[in-house]
Amino acid sequence: MKRFLLWSFERGSKQYDVICAVILAFIFLTPPSIFNDRPDFMRGPGDPIIRTTRDDDGHTVFTVKVETTVFSTQKGTEQAAVDRLKAWLGAPVTVSHTEPVYDTTGALVAYSIWIER
Repeated sequence: MKRFLLWSFERGSKQYDVICAVILAFIFLTPPSIFNDRPDFMRGPGDPIIRTTRDDDGHTVFTVKVETTVFSTQKGTEQAAVDRLKAWLGAPVTVSHTEPVYDTTGALVAYSIWIER
C-alpha cells in the first residue's frame, strides 16, 4: 500500500497502468452531483429566480436573478430586481439596501436585497 501512496512504480508497469486507470475512472465516472460545488449563479434552469437566505446578522436576504442586456443600465436592472421581488412577495416593502452579485467573469447576474419589515 505504501508503494501505491508514494507512486513508486515505473512508467509502463502494470501497477502504474492500474493506478492511472483508477484515477481516470474516478474522474470520468463520478457524477458531478456528489460534490455539489457549483456557485449559485451557475445552478440549472430549475433553480428559483428568487432565493431566500440569511446574512451573518440573521437578516433575511433575497437574491434576485436578473437578465442583463448590452443596453441595460445597472440602475435599471436594480429597479427591475426590486420590482420582481415586490411582485413575488405580493406586499409593499421598503428596501433597506441592495448589493450587486457578479460571476467570475465580472458579469452582473443577480442582486442581493435587504428589506425592512
